Amino acid sequence: MDKSVASTESADPKSNNRKIILSEELFAGAKQVIIEHCGRHYRLLITKTGKLVLNK
Repeated sequence: MDKSVASTESADPKSNNRKIILSEELFAGAKQVIIEHCGRHYRLLITKTGKLVLNK
């Protein structure tokens, strides 16, 4: 990913509805994070091979 793109803005000016967050900032050293959306919790984790998996 292009590190020159700010973590709070998209490089594409036409996409006003997107926010880029670097995974390094989101995880901050952890292997998983819990995301709350509409009152439900979702687990986002980094696998051993470096892929992202989202589970309900």
